[in-house]
Amino acid sequence: MNDNSNASLRYILVVDDDEFLNELFCQFLKTKGFNTCSAYSVAAAMQTLKEGAEVDLILLDYQLTDGNGLELLSNINSHASLQHPPVIMISGNEDAIFLESCFASGVADYIIKPVNLSLLTLKVSALINSVAMQRVISQQNAELEHFKREAEREESIAKFTYEYLLRQNNEVINGVSMWLKSSSSFSGDIALAKVSPSGDLYFLLADATGHGLSAAITVMPVVSIFNSMVAKGFHIQPIVTEINKKLIRDTPQDRFVAAILIQMHQERKEIDVWNGGMPTAYWVHQGEVLQTFRSQHMALGILEEELFDANVITCDFPGQGTIIAYSDGLIEEVNKEGNSFSSTRVDEIVRSHRGNLQTILINALRDFTGSDHYKDDVSICMLQPQTIFSSCEQKLRDSISHGFVQEDIGDFSWSVKISGKKIASCEIPPLCNKFLQYLGINQVFCQIIFLVVSEMVSNAIDHGILKLESSMKENEGGFNHYFNERERRLSQLTDSDFIELHLIWQESEERPNLEVSVRDSGNGYNFFGTTDTCDLAFSGRGLRLIHNLAQSVEIYPPGNFIKAIIGPS
Repeated sequence: MNDNSNASLRYILVVDDDEFLNELFCQFLKTKGFNTCSAYSVAAAMQTLKEGAEVDLILLDYQLTDGNGLELLSNINSHASLQHPPVIMISGNEDAIFLESCFASGVADYIIKPVNLSLLTLKVSALINSVAMQRVISQQNAELEHFKREAEREESIAKFTYEYLLRQNNEVINGVSMWLKSSSSFSGDIALAKVSPSGDLYFLLADATGHGLSAAITVMPVVSIFNSMVAKGFHIQPIVTEINKKLIRDTPQDRFVAAILIQMHQERKEIDVWNGGMPTAYWVHQGEVLQTFRSQHMALGILEEELFDANVITCDFPGQGTIIAYSDGLIEEVNKEGNSFSSTRVDEIVRSHRGNLQTILINALRDFTGSDHYKDDVSICMLQPQTIFSSCEQKLRDSISHGFVQEDIGDFSWSVKISGKKIASCEIPPLCNKFLQYLGINQVFCQIIFLVVSEMVSNAIDHGILKLESSMKENEGGFNHYFNERERRLSQLTDSDFIELHLIWQESEERPNLEVSVRDSGNGYNFFGTTDTCDLAFSGRGLRLIHNLAQSVEIYPPGNFIKAIIGPS
């Protein structure tokens, strides 16, 4: 052994009252590359340790002038603040009981006199290496403990931020029940429900790759985009398109998010569903499956924009039933025999039970696995459209009934004209809403304008430019036929097709007001001079809504131009 291999080691304390032997051991060990120091009594050895000498090993003769080696060990052990280095005892006593008492007192090894110096070297080297290894392990444990404390602190902060963002971006809405069971501190599943300015309910259930913090980080862009675009009133098609674009651009290639998005149109009483990579959702009433929403798309974050499909399934609301949506953690959870809960089991439960399906599925999973701790995140959500529509309608009515007072806006005008195939992808109402929010228009006023503009624009495109008739929806399979035909006609638009929106605000001491007008390139409607006799496009709920929100409504021949005046209550 050389000096370099032991450079990091400290001292061997040689305790022997025979000065010659003490010096012999010290000099011999030094030739082997060890640092040494001497003590000639129990008291001297204790003093050396109390003074804080850096000792890795004690080479201890049993019989000393002021006591024996076991007494020194007892003194060392009685002082918790002292080092407790390993001890090699030297003695001529070979009695088994004596040796047993030495090892019981904490002696690490034993050498019989006369001392074989080669054997001494081997034993010292072995114990010194053990001490060095223990020191490395101790240091690593301390570093790991520090790292663990830091990781726990950072995880606590991250979890607080994560949960705060989810709370801020979610609403409690009657008829929406969400149950999420995380397999770790962070969940890769999220469920969100929000109401748009027009009173529509938006629901999102998403499941990111994996689970834990990495999955939670992947899903956070989904939360922010969903929240901001719902607040602006976008349809779920541009919402899923934007989420997909964000995930493609900002997350690793092996990360993606399965999701189901549902939009419940308050005024039209229609439901749009987009399912990308999630298990089949069910619309059920009294054990009868009214509709299934199977995954028809790839999960978000996989396909580039030109290949991504944002088309939705649209269906009319029959006035009854419950929608059940869940993540794949439910069907992939296994029992003690290794069998999965499975989609088949979910289907059987959905079709054979008439109670609260969310509670029934939660209990069924717990009974199946025999535990309520699962290997993956599990989410089960239940939507009751009838309750949701009533709740959203009441919220909208309460908001509008409070009226609004808008001061110091100043005169302004704003207009937008879109032509050709851009009509299919550009969302005019959200653009309008963003502009009004930029001006500082208060929320209630923005909500009323948004509703009016949405109805005007929707009717102008569908019934004006595309010449679609609402009666198409009334036949069996009419909704699918209507929206397939809508997509077909949108794909055939030319540059001569256009829609134009104008906003003009006029300040007045008597009655400030906003003039909203929409013109389209269609042939117009069958118009006989009064709004009561205009054709289907501006009849029914759409026209009634506009009349309820505006002070006046005018439709000009041939029916492709409508103007509404909105003013303070």
